[in-house]
Amino acid sequence: MKKKIAVLGAGNGGQALSAHLAMMGNSVRLYELPDFADKLSPIQKAKGVKLTGAINGFGKLEAVTSNMKEALEGAKIVYIVVPSFGQMPIVAEAVPYLEERSTVIFIPGNFGSLEAATYMGEKRTALNVTLGETDTLPYACRAVEPGVVNVWGLKKSIAVSAFPGERTNAMIIDIQEYFPIPLRAAENVLEIGFSNMNMIVHPTTVLLNAGRIESTGGDFRFYTDGVTPSVGKLQELMDKERLQIARAYGLNLLSAIEWIKTAYPVEGESIYELLAKNPVYAGHGSDAPKEIRHRYLTEDIPNLLVPLADFAETANVETPIIDSIITLCSALLDEPFKETGRNLKKLGLDGLEVKDLIRYIEKGY
Repeated sequence: MKKKIAVLGAGNGGQALSAHLAMMGNSVRLYELPDFADKLSPIQKAKGVKLTGAINGFGKLEAVTSNMKEALEGAKIVYIVVPSFGQMPIVAEAVPYLEERSTVIFIPGNFGSLEAATYMGEKRTALNVTLGETDTLPYACRAVEPGVVNVWGLKKSIAVSAFPGERTNAMIIDIQEYFPIPLRAAENVLEIGFSNMNMIVHPTTVLLNAGRIESTGGDFRFYTDGVTPSVGKLQELMDKERLQIARAYGLNLLSAIEWIKTAYPVEGESIYELLAKNPVYAGHGSDAPKEIRHRYLTEDIPNLLVPLADFAETANVETPIIDSIITLCSALLDEPFKETGRNLKKLGLDGLEVKDLIRYIEKGY
């Protein structure tokens, strides 16, 4: 059945998702904040987005706009597809116009539903919406130009959770028909945040390839050339810390190695082998950041590693490698990420013991 859907965020992922949903027969509106609305002109002129690569076709959009009221009118499903630092500006614009009993999904979440819940509770106390988040984007993709996105590949499935967690199964029933790939239920949004593999792969690869990035301007394949056996080894050690934190919160998560195998059609026994042989990343040429100050650090450190380290501290789990990555990247970029990042205070969770924190995540109180 045709559905009105709003996709908020017109970057790579937002363009790909809006086009794909439109190709599935839905009525889709694509929104971008006014400060970045210049990228919308070619899409408005074409009246949609062209997809190439793993998906070929044109998604005709009902509207392409920087007017939030227009984007959200009648939309019962809202996908927020922006980097973590863009989530709250989008939420602030959206809250006055969200429809009652709508579903709002952060793709990917990175604990965004928790910060949004606190904000919404302050601004529209009686607003009845379901919040949720995924652990990653459904696509590996890059925008060739505004309105044209090359999709390298699709995930086989992605995990999703509602906040509070007890609403997850009902949420999946409501939105699966209007999502491009299968959704699997996570235990709660902690599992979602803890399962984003960007925090394992991105910061370490940038940090250990800093000289290469600066000397070549990023002229190498980030995931294949950049992840050597030694880089992969550090990522696996860092991943062990992540899994230990998760266990402290009652979560038994897939290792990074197991996760990559579920997401992509690859085989191997190490992160290095799985990324080096991954056809989604290996065949499209140079894709590394052109400079160190890149979202692989400016997004993944403050919005994934910082909360992860705070959750670890609350549970008395030692994380020397994660702490070191945060410290070194903060020094490189002159950014106090522990203070500016998505720490537990910003999530409304500071001062809670583990059992009370888990209760809040699962029940919402």
